[in-house]
Amino acid sequence: MELIYSIIDKRLRDKSFFNKILRVDHSKSYFVTFLNPFSYNVFLNKPELIGEFNAFFADGALLVTVHNLFNKDKIDRLSFDFSSIATDVLEYSENNNLSISFIGATEEELQGTLVNIKKLYSKLNIVYTRNGYFNNKEDYKECFNSLKDTEIDILIIGMGSPYQEEFAIKVKNKCINIPLVLTCGGFLTQTSIKADYYYPWIKKLGLRWLQRAIMHRHVRDRLIKDYPIFIVKYIWYHIKKDLRNETVK
Repeated sequence: MELIYSIIDKRLRDKSFFNKILRVDHSKSYFVTFLNPFSYNVFLNKPELIGEFNAFFADGALLVTVHNLFNKDKIDRLSFDFSSIATDVLEYSENNNLSISFIGATEEELQGTLVNIKKLYSKLNIVYTRNGYFNNKEDYKECFNSLKDTEIDILIIGMGSPYQEEFAIKVKNKCINIPLVLTCGGFLTQTSIKADYYYPWIKKLGLRWLQRAIMHRHVRDRLIKDYPIFIVKYIWYHIKKDLRNETVK
């Protein structure tokens, strides 16, 4: 378990690294996901997923704070929403005529999201979309065939963790050539509610977690159950690590 913490810490990167991989290189494929205290615990319990991703980014101030407290390489908060890098990705895609695909959420939510995104980025080249619910192997086969047959520069997957990461790995294992594959958590669901989901004062005060908690029960459950467990385990691991290092010296 201690080795897993160390591997994840080293794979958490800052915004400058994200800016580099956003400049799509068609000779490579990058698989990127975003961690918060809930999904960090998912990866601790499913370490086989870690090596499938080129980089992790910290989705939330809490993870950034504890990471920067115990690690020399500092990171920034990067979330796939309009308070963070969703704007960068969609603006860059629109300005450079990149083809983009969205997979996730319910069909109703997805259609609402597409309407709201088009309000903000009318020239965005969206080439393939699909909801995130698969009933059988045929559904997956049809989706993967569509992805193979469509020229896609950026694929954005919003199914929640670990489903979105597992789906990204399926795409990878099918050798589907997409230069940049990103997960986006609840972005598709949030954007179906409102084009810019967060209220301006919420973003200004850094209270995005509070708005999500008020609006979504599963967020409240995670804040009460999963986040405290993450904090205790993470801090305890790093304190023990620092104590061992001091003993060795």
